Amino acid sequence: MNLYFDNAATTKLSERALQAYIDTSSLVWGNPSSVHKLGLEAKKKLQEEREKIAKLMGTSPSRLFFTSGATESIASVFSSLLFTTPGRIIISRIEHEAVASWLPVLKQHGWDAVTLKAKGGFVSPDELRENLTPDTKLVAVMAVNNVTGAIEPIEELVQTVREFERTIKRHIFFFSDSVQALGKIDYDITALDIDGASFSGHKINGPRGIGMLYLKQPSSFRPLAPAGGQESGKRGGTENLPAISALRAALEEWMPDMKENSARISALKARITDTLQDEGFEIISPEHSSPYIISFASALPSEVYTRMLSDKGVYVSSGSACSNNAKGEGEKILLGMGVRPEKARNAVRISLSKDTTEEDVEALIQILRETR
Repeated sequence: MNLYFDNAATTKLSERALQAYIDTSSLVWGNPSSVHKLGLEAKKKLQEEREKIAKLMGTSPSRLFFTSGATESIASVFSSLLFTTPGRIIISRIEHEAVASWLPVLKQHGWDAVTLKAKGGFVSPDELRENLTPDTKLVAVMAVNNVTGAIEPIEELVQTVREFERTIKRHIFFFSDSVQALGKIDYDITALDIDGASFSGHKINGPRGIGMLYLKQPSSFRPLAPAGGQESGKRGGTENLPAISALRAALEEWMPDMKENSARISALKARITDTLQDEGFEIISPEHSSPYIISFASALPSEVYTRMLSDKGVYVSSGSACSNNAKGEGEKILLGMGVRPEKARNAVRISLSKDTTEEDVEALIQILRETR
């Protein structure tokens, strides 16, 4: 038996996305920067894919830039701060390590770095307001937490920043790591008025190695190393056109049915959550969280319990897959939201996909009852 419930770490490449990758690799293999016929065909294909993706996401093609993934998109934004006069940067204590790891770098270059509490899993607009200063240049709060699924109050946080801007008559860049939001919750990047956001294809059945950087005002953004000038000078390097096509195909599977998928997965999540509570597990994920993520605490250390489940063919995570490579990082995120240390050490994450079935969930529930 193989029951995969670690979709927040990565998802299986869909058949449609795989076929799109193969087709583009076989039929459009020129370099989009070349000026001959094959290059021009590739350039046209690239623009067509960008337009299709932008339409699916409800934004302008000129605001989307393809990267190797969210980590690179995040690095592009944070490294660009090294070009500017140091000021204050504000992030939450529950950010992914791809964001949090930039704080010591910026501090070394004279930046004042502030981390906001996330009591119960949520960043408070009031605390953000209290920490905004005239020299604040960037605020970063993720849209959906990758460990607990908490859906952050991005709209209120952005409004708080915009109100403060009027008092200092200067713009503050609001960035949101939006990896776990894309295709899974109602998330309108244009309406939210955020300045930048990061996305990864492999979280929605696309391939690894492809992601996007959204920039509301691309002209105001200066990358640290534009290299060959591809992507309108925002990200150098030959574009990964097959992966971009696969990303588009994956989005076409997720975006149109997002609300229907969310409702169905919410019901499955409720079934799992009720079982966990009945069996004596403690739920960590807050009520207002993604339907795709459930975080709970067992009676055993997370590494032990996840191995027990793995031995039975159930694959879950002890938190962020990335943080599992850096001892204690997943636990640090939970501590940042006020979870008790012993509870944080025993935390396990179950994450679902739009392809998760009732049969999968019933099989999972039986094993959870056997291993309580």
